[in-house]
Amino acid sequence: MAALVAVMVMVSFATFDRQGERRSVGTVPSSGWNREPVRAVEAPDFVERERRFPRGTGVGLMPHVSSPPPYPQGPGHGPQAWPAHPTGPAHAGPVPPPPPRRKGRAVWWVLALVVVLAAGGVTGWLALAGDERSAGREERSGGGAAEDAGCSGDYCIGKYRYVNACGLLDPSGTASRIGPAGDEGLLVQESFIDPLPAADPASPPTWPFSARSHCDVRPVDYQEAVFRSLSLELEQYGVDGAVEAKPAEQGRSLPGIENVAVQDGDGGVEVFGWVRNTRFRLNLVWSNKKPPIPEATITALVDSVVKGVANAPSAAADLGELREGGRRVVTDACAVFTGADFQDAVDYAVDPTNVDRGYHTALTGSITRTCRRTTAPPDRERPAPEGTTYLDGSMSPKVTVTQHVDAAAARAAMAEDRRDIAGAVDVPGVGDGAVFGAGRSSFSLVFTKGFHQVRIDCGLSNGNADWTPADMRARLEPLAAAVAARVP
Repeated sequence: MAALVAVMVMVSFATFDRQGERRSVGTVPSSGWNREPVRAVEAPDFVERERRFPRGTGVGLMPHVSSPPPYPQGPGHGPQAWPAHPTGPAHAGPVPPPPPRRKGRAVWWVLALVVVLAAGGVTGWLALAGDERSAGREERSGGGAAEDAGCSGDYCIGKYRYVNACGLLDPSGTASRIGPAGDEGLLVQESFIDPLPAADPASPPTWPFSARSHCDVRPVDYQEAVFRSLSLELEQYGVDGAVEAKPAEQGRSLPGIENVAVQDGDGGVEVFGWVRNTRFRLNLVWSNKKPPIPEATITALVDSVVKGVANAPSAAADLGELREGGRRVVTDACAVFTGADFQDAVDYAVDPTNVDRGYHTALTGSITRTCRRTTAPPDRERPAPEGTTYLDGSMSPKVTVTQHVDAAAARAAMAEDRRDIAGAVDVPGVGDGAVFGAGRSSFSLVFTKGFHQVRIDCGLSNGNADWTPADMRARLEPLAAAVAARVP
């Protein structure tokens, strides 16, 4: 732009200098104001021009360019060049000055206008270039300033925030998006990250490579519902470029939605897709005994998943608080079975990226909640928290909390469970009463507190297969005491 302005200025000055002459000379002065037409003479080079047209004759040294119409015009003489001073004995006295150079003043106005316009163009170009550079940075980052800032807090996978699958799918809105789900509510099963409190709050944990989240929703009364199940699985990576289509993830496309593949089945549909750092699999089943879910409904559901990845919640949903007869009901088993209590009770590092939770959305009748947590594998690329070690194997207790109508009903249910526990022994000091022994496929510790019945089941793995019942009880008993302390 600056070079263009410079060229325009040079051309304008050159035009000003040429107002009184023609590069191909059409007339030369004779005497006085009258001229005789003569043959035009071209100046071949600088030396020849100096010889033919000495300085002061008005002929410039710029390259040959046609001149504008000359001023003035004499009667009968046609176009005339700017006058020169007459010479010879008859003209020894003063001579009139040449007419005003009106064209020169016009050129100055044109030059000023060019400079103003050029300056405005430079300013506009700079502003536009700045906007384009800013837009380019936002486009490359995939989301603008919020994305450039990266991730901070307890839920970071590399530079991206972790997405909770049930937070994205939102089971409470299933009926409004798909159709009636029956009158008995939904059974929700989910897997998610649940970070433990950081030893240093200023340095929260980060998961540098990948994490998973899963949400499965099923109507309890599927006969009255328009679908049998709806599930969403997310696989999230901490680096760009890790998400790409797999050979098995091929299928038809959906209008208006990029990077998705639909596979139609008998009474259901499965959708694979990827957005940003996340691969997802959406599965919707209605069975071949029910009318198919409309294509527009499926498209809208997939579109909500694709658009929701950037702003979906990271933490598991708060299941709220329920009171019955003035007593608080446990609505979330993971709220009474915390990762921190588990780690303190067993002295093993706990995996915060592998938590399962189950619950019913209906809050009537016998309410049951579940939560499973697991110890961290020893090959994790971080040291075990202070005071803990890695377990060679795994320990994955599942806690089931059931609300009964009253405390007597809870005790009766525990007595029923005791019949199925081999070698059952009483465990004093836990809740209102507890029993421990070997269940059908795992060790079990069951206790009651008020109208709640709590059951903790935990099996053995290859690494701890030599544990005796006493070894398992020594670990489950302090865990049960911690859970009982949180049950209202």
